[in-house]
Amino acid sequence: MNKDLVPSFSVVSLGCARTLVDTEKMVQSLQGKGFALVPEGHEQICVLNTCSFIQSAVDETESNIVSLSDRKRRGEIRYLVVTGCYPSRFKKPELKARYPEVDIWLTTHEEDRLQAELAQLVFRRRFLPSRPVRYTKLTPSHYSYIKISEGCDNWCSFCTIPKIRGKHTSKSIDEIVKEAELQVSFGAKELILIAEDTTAWGEDLYGTPSLPKLLDVLETVKGVEWIRLMYIFPSRVDDDLISSINRNSKIIPYLDMPVQHANTRLLELMHRRHTGDRLRDLMKKLAAEIPNLVVRTSLILGFPSETDAEVQELLQFIEEYPFAHLGCFSYSEERETKSARIEPKIPEDEIQRRISRVMGRQYDLVIQRNKTRVGERLQMIYDGNRVGRSYREAPEVDGRLLLVDPKSLQPGDMVEVQVIGVDGLDLTVALCS
Repeated sequence: MNKDLVPSFSVVSLGCARTLVDTEKMVQSLQGKGFALVPEGHEQICVLNTCSFIQSAVDETESNIVSLSDRKRRGEIRYLVVTGCYPSRFKKPELKARYPEVDIWLTTHEEDRLQAELAQLVFRRRFLPSRPVRYTKLTPSHYSYIKISEGCDNWCSFCTIPKIRGKHTSKSIDEIVKEAELQVSFGAKELILIAEDTTAWGEDLYGTPSLPKLLDVLETVKGVEWIRLMYIFPSRVDDDLISSINRNSKIIPYLDMPVQHANTRLLELMHRRHTGDRLRDLMKKLAAEIPNLVVRTSLILGFPSETDAEVQELLQFIEEYPFAHLGCFSYSEERETKSARIEPKIPEDEIQRRISRVMGRQYDLVIQRNKTRVGERLQMIYDGNRVGRSYREAPEVDGRLLLVDPKSLQPGDMVEVQVIGVDGLDLTVALCS
């Protein structure tokens, strides 16, 4: 390929870590065909990888498309590509008519065609010679997200993901191990397992969910210090998974387990496959059987027909079964979902009041617990800029350890620190001598 003709591209990745993993794959595929990754503002091509899970994500995506379309009309970029969840959720003919500046639309199931589509657009031929290329990470080198499956079969009544991402499909153990080893070669000490439903892994391969089988193999990957589990479904947590966490030293006692609510009536309306009583029993079991366990969760407030009494039940639940980290989402009505037909709807101002009540109580609970942790010693992975994390904190979504004097630490260094103070949801720490 003529060097003068090598086109430059930038990427914008919206939404969750699962989208970010897809974006990294697209970057690698384009670089492998000679396209050059450059910062925004210096590109000929912009690739926007989108999210459309809820209306706020749709709004963010559309705002980005409008902004990039304006840049294209001004001649700042030549080609615009939109991939991912947004074109998966909405019909392409309608999107093409609404946003004529977009040259290529690719759904989540078509992203492997990106290099061919761009080659055809730029060079008028679909196949370009390949060249060796080093994987470009869009996250810090010392931790990596490993997506172990695609799609979801749960069909929660409020969720658009099964429509967007399709049927649950597990990656093979060999494929996941290869990815893990690649990330370790770049310096990753922490692997964060993600999926739409991590606990469903292996069901399509072995006839039953088999996450413990995968964990036993990942435990043997050399160079890994921590393996963190995200997107755990409560209804799939069983004795085998608990045993796997306990017997494998690299599987840290941290579970990201979205419970959405604690009221059985609402859980049934959500199609969550577990009752409030089952959830309470599970929380007791996890606390009793996994030493030093940390659980983060997410909740939905304002689900149609939710009552004040059910919100109060939720408040009592988080007091009785404490979560180290908790986030609240405002219910978002998505027209394709079953919950859109449930009445009565909760006014948005009332939803925000309920969120404030729950998050206010959670804040108070965390502050109380954090004060008791002063003097505690922790193993910390250093993220840089005087910030680190223990096993108790996932990157970007949880509280942080604020290091008073990092000395000569480099990102990825693992050191022992002592808690010396509380700074809101964060802890102030000092290096142990």
